[in-house]
Amino acid sequence: MKLYKTLTIITCCLSAMYLCSSCERDDICAEDTPTTPFLIIKFMDFDTPTDIKRPDELQVKAEGFDRTEFYETNQDSILIPLRTSTLLTNFEFTINSDTEDGGDDPNTDVVSFQYTPVEEYVSSACGFRVVYNGLGETLTQEGDQNWIKDIIIEEPDVIDETNAHILIFH
Repeated sequence: MKLYKTLTIITCCLSAMYLCSSCERDDICAEDTPTTPFLIIKFMDFDTPTDIKRPDELQVKAEGFDRTEFYETNQDSILIPLRTSTLLTNFEFTINSDTEDGGDDPNTDVVSFQYTPVEEYVSSACGFRVVYNGLGETLTQEGDQNWIKDIIIEEPDVIDETNAHILIFH
């Protein structure tokens, strides 16, 4: 009987040691672990390039998707996702999208962002993330109908969400 108790205690201790040693630090993905970053776009005044200018009733839609993002009029910058499996993403940027208030007509500009997606290994728990290198842009010109007057790339590599990557002047 004493041998049975000793074997039981030893078995329990070995099981506990095994369970504790099999759980590694990488088994849990921490909240502050870098993930695939969003593209940060900041809106600026075309006439006074140092001033922030918020677009009125902004609506953003990635072409080919049914989902449309609406932004409050008091936002001077937005975060939008880029596609991870292609080399470009087209977006429709619409101002004055709320036609119910009787204001200006909606005005839509199409901007294409080109980039090279690169997968980076984060950890076994978090897997991979995608960063975007060599960011470029193309604004579809519509004569003098464009509300977007100029686009400047501030950060050509989208690797984090600390600073604006794109400045849109309107």
